[in-house]
Amino acid sequence: MLPLLPTPPRAVIWRLGPSIARADIPALCDRLRLLLGARPRTTVLCDVRAFDAPDLTAVEALLRLQLTARRLGHGIRLCHVPEGLRLLLTLTGLTEILPAAPPPGPPPPPP
Repeated sequence: MLPLLPTPPRAVIWRLGPSIARADIPALCDRLRLLLGARPRTTVLCDVRAFDAPDLTAVEALLRLQLTARRLGHGIRLCHVPEGLRLLLTLTGLTEILPAAPPPGPPPPPP
């Protein structure tokens, strides 16, 4: 299961999907560098709900984007993660590297 972390005070939302080709990854990383620019420490909330058939290329892209963000002193959290992508991240053991933001709305009641 993806770890849920509190929403950060400084965040920008970036929508990705419905699919990403391996050739698109360098351009996405360049766009992220431009988006973050000289911002103070910021978390990018990647809205990935549009991924219709997530695959390992999508996971690779998200990892490269996380690496780019971290090199710039920022971070990425996924939001609206579809079940297929959630399963891929769990199977590859990447849920801690690509954490999910909590879903919108009130928190679930304690068990």
